[in-house]
Amino acid sequence: MIVLGILLFMAFIIIMVGHFKDGEIIISPIKGIMFGFLYHKEQYEDEDEYTLQCLLCVISINVIWIRKANG
Repeated sequence: MIVLGILLFMAFIIIMVGHFKDGEIIISPIKGIMFGFLYHKEQYEDEDEYTLQCLLCVISINVIWIRKANG
C-alpha cells in the first residue's frame, strides 16, 4: 500500500510539472502490469526534450516538454 501511495503521489507531481512547464500530458493504457517512474532528457542542437513517465499498474502517465537552447 505504501508503494502504491508513493506512486500516486509521484503521478500527481508529474501532472503538476506538466501544467507548469506547458508540457503535453498523455494518459494511456498499457498491456501488462508495471510500476515505477522515469525521467529522461534528450539533448539536440537547438533544443532539449524532457520526458517524465509514471506507470501505475495498467495506466501510463507521460509528460513531454521542450525547452529551446539559449543562444
